[in-house]
Amino acid sequence: MSGPAPHEARRRALHLASGSLALAVLLPPRTVVPALLVLVALACGLDAWRSRAARAGRSPFGAGVEALFRATERGAVSGATLLAVGYLAAWLVAPGATAGRAMLVAATADPAGAAVGTRFARTAGRKTWAGTLGAFLVAAAVLLATNLPALHALAGAAAAAAAERLPWRGVDNVAVPVITAAVLRLLG
Repeated sequence: MSGPAPHEARRRALHLASGSLALAVLLPPRTVVPALLVLVALACGLDAWRSRAARAGRSPFGAGVEALFRATERGAVSGATLLAVGYLAAWLVAPGATAGRAMLVAATADPAGAAVGTRFARTAGRKTWAGTLGAFLVAAAVLLATNLPALHALAGAAAAAAAERLPWRGVDNVAVPVITAAVLRLLG
């Protein structure tokens, strides 16, 4: 059992902060998709810049910012970019309050699952059932706090927790908001 490395704790804090993007539900609907497209384009551009700089043996950012990226993200798409893509896709699947809820779930359940999973993991970097349970409980609490019927909230939380279990690093940043939005939309 161990705690997160300092850079992982900062990554989780940024993940949580991304939930503020759920405030997009307050914007005029016609402006949300273009705004999210700009966010995705900026994130992709920053990833490309980072990748090019890494190949040249330097960093476009200071060491403090660069520490937020995992070694597996050097020369690859970052988790932050995938999260931006997930938020855009969730909005396209179920615009409005449903997407906002899905974004809040992605912003909170994933870092909660990682924190609980890290605490109880026997092998670093592996998904744990404790982490999945943590993600489910946080997702359920978030969805219940948004005044969803309990059955809808629990179904959305179960979908988020299942999406969080996907084994490929970073794919949960897309899957959690999209699958949560799709399930909530299907439930009405």
